[in-house]
Amino acid sequence: MAGTTSLSIKIDSDLKHEADMLFNAMGMTLSTAVNIFMCQAVQEQAIPFQIKLNEKRQFHKLLDSMRADAAQHGYMSEEAINAEIQAARSEMKSNRAKA
Repeated sequence: MAGTTSLSIKIDSDLKHEADMLFNAMGMTLSTAVNIFMCQAVQEQAIPFQIKLNEKRQFHKLLDSMRADAAQHGYMSEEAINAEIQAARSEMKSNRAKA
């Protein structure tokens, strides 16, 4: 390594305290843990663990936004759209059965 440098970041004080306790119990400092993370990220050219959004929460937030937008603009309701989809599927099945 070609020398060291300092890194200053802002972090929630409770999270820092908990992380300090965890890494101290593992026999390392927070600085060492951050260095391990960065080395692994550089080696893998990626975040070295999977990051996920709370998919269900994000989906419901998007759905609520779409519903509000539809109500504001007078678009079809979700129920009406689903009814049309079901009708179209039934019609397609009927047409395939006739063919």
